[in-house]
Amino acid sequence: MNDTVVIIYHGEPVSVPKEVANFLEQDRKREQAKQDQRHLNKSEFETVLSGLCYVRRPVEDAALQNLQLETLRTAVDSLPG
Repeated sequence: MNDTVVIIYHGEPVSVPKEVANFLEQDRKREQAKQDQRHLNKSEFETVLSGLCYVRRPVEDAALQNLQLETLRTAVDSLPG
């Protein structure tokens, strides 16, 4: 029994044996698993760069900046001079 399945190949429907369709599906899953594993195993370099996607938080940013300025002023005021 030679069952065929229609798959989409380069945007066109193509009739292939069921075994070929199963192989292609398994291959697609293997490739996806490889990509997922690469994503999970980011190198340290990639991890550092991912921090560049900074989310702006205006209230927290302003509060932190004010705290840093206050700390700096206190430190400068305590200098002999």
